[in-house]
Amino acid sequence: MEKKNYIVAVDVGTSEVVVAVGSIADNGELHIEAVVAEPTTGMSAGMVDNSQSVGDALCRARDKAQELTGVAITDAYVSISGKFVRCARYTDHVFVMDSENRISRGDLKALSDRMHNVKASDGEIIMDLYPTTYKGDTGSEMPNPVGCYSKQLSSTYNFILCERMAKDRLMRVFLDAKIKIRNLYAGAAIVSRAVVNEDEMNDGVAVVDIGSGLTDVAVYYGGILRYIASIPLGGAAINSDIHIYDSLIPAKTIESLKCSYGSALVEETPDQLIEMRNRGRSIKPIQRLNLAAVIEARMTDIAEYVWNEIRESGYAKKLAAGIVLTGGGASLMNADKLFQKVTGQEVRVSCAEMGLSTEEQAKVASPSKTLAVALLLKGMEAGACPVGMLQGSAPVKPAVNQYEEKRSIQNSVQEVRPLEEEPLKPQSKTSVEVEPKNDEGGNEGDSWNGVTEDIPQTGNKTKGRLQKLLDKLKGSLDDAFRNPDEGADGDDDY
Repeated sequence: MEKKNYIVAVDVGTSEVVVAVGSIADNGELHIEAVVAEPTTGMSAGMVDNSQSVGDALCRARDKAQELTGVAITDAYVSISGKFVRCARYTDHVFVMDSENRISRGDLKALSDRMHNVKASDGEIIMDLYPTTYKGDTGSEMPNPVGCYSKQLSSTYNFILCERMAKDRLMRVFLDAKIKIRNLYAGAAIVSRAVVNEDEMNDGVAVVDIGSGLTDVAVYYGGILRYIASIPLGGAAINSDIHIYDSLIPAKTIESLKCSYGSALVEETPDQLIEMRNRGRSIKPIQRLNLAAVIEARMTDIAEYVWNEIRESGYAKKLAAGIVLTGGGASLMNADKLFQKVTGQEVRVSCAEMGLSTEEQAKVASPSKTLAVALLLKGMEAGACPVGMLQGSAPVKPAVNQYEEKRSIQNSVQEVRPLEEEPLKPQSKTSVEVEPKNDEGGNEGDSWNGVTEDIPQTGNKTKGRLQKLLDKLKGSLDDAFRNPDEGADGDDDY
């Protein structure tokens, strides 16, 4: 097998587990080797509710990815999302060490050390932290503080926090699956890597990942991640609303109905009657306009929650690059137009495209795969994952002589079978024929019901012994089946 550097990413979503495997080409580009998704019912708004169900889905997806790539997956980069993931800002300062008040890299390190000593509140862990702004004595921002003059240097750091229980539950799933988590990332913090470029991050952009049970929001400005949030609403809520509207629609049909005929805007929907069939039987038809009305109501809720989070970040008026929608929910017809109507911002829908060639983009041309690809891109920066060779994927070449000798012994043992003797069958005296049989070695053998036994005596002696045995057997049979009148008084027990 060609030697490659592999990256493995696992996106554990509310409705499915996605395992993506990529390799790093010689030119540094990412090649998509496999993307496998398996449904799961063990997640609720990003939290593991049933570790067995999630673990089974993870193992199925991993096994399929291994079959497609021919490598054994032992390590992976993993994402986590939910309302239990949040960001918090903390500001601190240090006094500049230089006598002339000239800021050096040592001052930045001293400030960073102070920030890394900050403790999270009880029940939370710090997943990541980074500076968002630097300020001097005047209070004005300094994009590059090294070399500037100030008596003190202050900075506001953005901390990404996660509830310990949510992280521990997810790690337990991977521990049971025997997959080592190389790093755990907040999904909202990395999904933008696959859909927006540096210029858009500098100008100001909000990336909205609409999943099944969650909608993640990330706001960038000045090339820095300023804010993240998770909203516990997604495509599953729309499906639930459709089922409430018409309970006769089978649950398994709702998703395909929504994707094929659903629309986020009633005004953009044609007036049609949708005929549905399930296993050959006809289901009550549904008006496409009514379906769109149900979807629009829920999508409007999601868009309004997203816009509230963007305004909470303080950068609602600084989104020169607008809003980018991705995730499975973004593929809904007219989703971008609805978000534009609610937010007043420029909105577009995007699949994974950054860092991928045109050929590779075609492999992941679905918004639902964006986060998995973003994880692969993040993993490329962090380092390749160790992988093993699948057992049986390559011929084994042991020492020929020892192997051939061992195989010969095993074959000979398998070919020898103990000869099973058939039970003696009652036969009359006239049907039994015993004749000596001379073999090539000069020994004589007797055949009884097909079983040959070697007998060292001569033929005459053999006849004599067998004749005595037959006479004894006949006598026993005569005694057992004698006439009741012969010496029987009728009182014997039988």
